[in-house]
Amino acid sequence: MRSPFLSRVATGVLPLAVVLALFLLLRGHDAPGGGFIAGLVTAIAFVLAALAFGADTVRTALTPIVCRMPWIGLLVALASGLPAVARGQGFLTHYHLQIGVTDPPALRLSTTLLFDVGVYLAVVGAAALVLDAFAAEAPP
Repeated sequence: MRSPFLSRVATGVLPLAVVLALFLLLRGHDAPGGGFIAGLVTAIAFVLAALAFGADTVRTALTPIVCRMPWIGLLVALASGLPAVARGQGFLTHYHLQIGVTDPPALRLSTTLLFDVGVYLAVVGAAALVLDAFAAEAPP
């Protein structure tokens, strides 16, 4: 039996969880990024959505997206180390690129962010696949 109170709380909390996960992905809990913890926050949001709106609703929304996400995440994380190898340096030596002028609004990109995005995708995909397996075994 689903609770209307939980559904209303989830409706308000889920967008905040997504914003928090995005912040953690870009900033990290210390620095420079937190792909793993952002993936866990997103997985917790999936669990909350499954509890509030039903596991089948979440499964149908996520199944087309999630089945390949861990592999894509691993490939992205591995690809973040290739620029260093191409320059003859150690794997996962990170590079930074600044787009724009030296003012604070300049866009700063790095292979560290690419690595964190790959970790995020792998964690979210793996957690969603585990949650999907648990939901498939749960009694109706």
